[in-house]
Amino acid sequence: MRSLVLVFLGASVCLAQATSSAPMLVGAGVSNPFPVAVAPGQVLTLFVQPPAAYYTTEPMPSIGAVYWNGSDEAMPILRVQQTTTGCSVPSSSGVCPNLLAVTVQVPFGAPIAPVAGSDILVRPSGIAVFVSGEKSSYFGAQVLADQVHIVTACDALFSPTPIAQNSGGIPCAPMITHADGSQVSVNNPAVAGEELVAYATGLGQTNPPLTTGQPAAASSPTVVTVNLDFNYRPNALGTRPLPSASVPLFAGATQGYIGLYQINFIVPPTPAGLQPCAYAGVTPDVVTGVFSNLTVSVGSIFSFDGAGICVQPSPVLDPPSPDE
Repeated sequence: MRSLVLVFLGASVCLAQATSSAPMLVGAGVSNPFPVAVAPGQVLTLFVQPPAAYYTTEPMPSIGAVYWNGSDEAMPILRVQQTTTGCSVPSSSGVCPNLLAVTVQVPFGAPIAPVAGSDILVRPSGIAVFVSGEKSSYFGAQVLADQVHIVTACDALFSPTPIAQNSGGIPCAPMITHADGSQVSVNNPAVAGEELVAYATGLGQTNPPLTTGQPAAASSPTVVTVNLDFNYRPNALGTRPLPSASVPLFAGATQGYIGLYQINFIVPPTPAGLQPCAYAGVTPDVVTGVFSNLTVSVGSIFSFDGAGICVQPSPVLDPPSPDE
């Protein structure tokens, strides 16, 4: 199994509300607005505005989270961090509210919504948090078989300190690595024919099954089928892979981690004339150029996500001379 140093940075949510007397969920995961779509076993970060008492009496309150589907089921708390909204419109107090970034895992037993056109009904579900015994309102959560998200350097999932996303127009670097665990980058590009590993969340249950709140004991493959799409256009967006598209060498749980998956794939041959990655600052706040020359998209039944990486163009060979 390849080694990986996970470095996830933070996200932010803007508020224009004063600090309340009860905790309030103001953001979750990588989607907005609510209800948030999740997969069984999904690891996501809930952004919580704590009660007013937290700011004056408690350095770090006790935290809990529950998933409701007819009754409350405790959700594992994987990490609690302090952060701020980074909002441009401060609250009535004149400051941007402080938040708690609470990373949790959705239970693997959460009922999955049926595919479109099904007559099967699924009970509405939701998530709530407790801060020092004070319970927030529930917000809706729709559970799907998959909710693919390729982990990036702007995620708040596992970072020691959540910080704001990249500025200047530079896309958040995806967590896609070489065989030695080093991250693929403009200064460390991939090459055609190389095996890479993309790290993701939201790929659902595996076979054999994973246990909520427990690190994966083995690299078990996903139950859902994963497909890939490769696009060699510069700075291309992700696209939903067709069911007939390429399949990865492996898609499944990352051993030793909770809710983390990996997709192993081979870099396809590079087209002639491929532009190398290169970018530079136009102004202190604006950066332009080729941030990626290959976009790798990962998809399944309900969802897909794309990540741009840098691939070294193939060398241009001189034509043989007439004497050869």
